[in-house]
Amino acid sequence: MKRLLLSAFACDPTKGSEPGYGWNWAVGLAAEGYEVHCVTREIGKNAIEATVKPPNVHFHYVRLPLGLERIYFASQPTMYLYYILWQWKAYKTMLRLHKQAPFDLAHHVTWGSLQLGSFLYKLGIPFIFGPAGGGQKAPEAFKDYFGGYWPAEQKREAVSKWMLKFNPACREVLKKANMLLVANDETLAMAKANGALNASMVLDVALPESFYPQYHVVKMPSGNQLRLLWTGRFLPRKGILLLLDVMKELKAYPGITLTVVGDGEMRDAFLNKLSEYKLDKTVDWKGRVSYEAIRDHYAGHDVFFYTSLRDSGSLQLLEAMAFGLPVVCLHLHGQAIIVDNTTGIRCNCDTPETAIENLKQAILYLYNHPGQVRNMSEAAYNFAVKLKWQYKIGAIVDKYYPK
Repeated sequence: MKRLLLSAFACDPTKGSEPGYGWNWAVGLAAEGYEVHCVTREIGKNAIEATVKPPNVHFHYVRLPLGLERIYFASQPTMYLYYILWQWKAYKTMLRLHKQAPFDLAHHVTWGSLQLGSFLYKLGIPFIFGPAGGGQKAPEAFKDYFGGYWPAEQKREAVSKWMLKFNPACREVLKKANMLLVANDETLAMAKANGALNASMVLDVALPESFYPQYHVVKMPSGNQLRLLWTGRFLPRKGILLLLDVMKELKAYPGITLTVVGDGEMRDAFLNKLSEYKLDKTVDWKGRVSYEAIRDHYAGHDVFFYTSLRDSGSLQLLEAMAFGLPVVCLHLHGQAIIVDNTTGIRCNCDTPETAIENLKQAILYLYNHPGQVRNMSEAAYNFAVKLKWQYKIGAIVDKYYPK
């Protein structure tokens, strides 16, 4: 049995997003027949140890001194600093493990950020990096939708460029990774422009078997109704205010309703605009709900409405498609790859005005053509079932892992 070293800063079986990615990679690679040693952050230890695991996956927990733990939440730049310091300490743990019993190969999976990189290259064994994003940039024309957070978005972009140029954990990964897996066209272009020798694009999303509905029910709106759904954190880059600008344009169609599930930094701005536009009859905000309750919302709606302004590849899109929801979104970054013309409608977004109009027309088209919702629903589900974790990991191992 080959020994595989897995670097997963975020790893938690009880969560979605990056922590869920780390967990699913660990158990998925074990299912592929590797003896997996996963090095991860200590914060996920209780959840990991309380979960039944395959006998051939082992977890090693790394924590920084308490004073440094505090800087993780101080600001985005200090969060990046924390991450790099953690990666260095994790590398020391990996080196010790490698000296005790050599690994055959290594794979870095979380965080999936190219600029932040990894120190796996220092072990001198074959290693895979990714899938990762990092090349996507929020369009400046939409800066008003970030509210007071646009300067922070610009600072993030500046830090990202600096790290791409000067962070050795990134520069060496570009040159030495046996395979660099990237999640979107923008990151692939950035990697190649900065000297990546072996890079390939793969989708950065997958779901566990347990998330899918027991029975697939094709969406078929009726009675002049179209139930839209938006889920996610109210992060500035998620375009939650753009969502309301579109719904304002649809007030004349009371049969088109929107449920919003989530909470976060943009809550006050969201609620203020919701009140200003008087959308209480067509927009229903549910706040934050449990991961399990999300499934009920997907099952109870017709179309997923997604307005993110910067995303590598959103898991919410795949979750919605697993329940047969067609997607209306922007033709931007990862969403433009995950969604195609058979599973939804991608809208051009050169300016906020064109984005609002195009999103409005896309929703009206589906409202007036329920048969097309049915066709897209079937295609969305068929796409999503191909991206179960066991299929995705198996395909990546077969194609990119050294034999």
